[in-house]
Amino acid sequence: MKIAVFGLGYVGCISAACFARAGHKVTGVDVSEDKVNIINDAKSPIIEPGLEDILSSVVKSGQLHATTNFKEAVANSDISLVCVGTPSAKNG
Repeated sequence: MKIAVFGLGYVGCISAACFARAGHKVTGVDVSEDKVNIINDAKSPIIEPGLEDILSSVVKSGQLHATTNFKEAVANSDISLVCVGTPSAKNG
């Protein structure tokens, strides 16, 4: 399955890496060019034990790539997963 993961923070980056390791073709999307470049360099933008090894493997194999182009990601995916911050207001 082709999966687009929007938001490459803690939840999105780990999800994208694990989906790719499971054999899915994953496009990670983020507004941060820095995060996109770090991931495309097969490195982790967050600290999580074992994640950099997984990212290195799935990026080098072509199972995962990152982009800032959300239109490309949607057009080339079967499903999209949104993993962006949703801060709470005072009333919940």
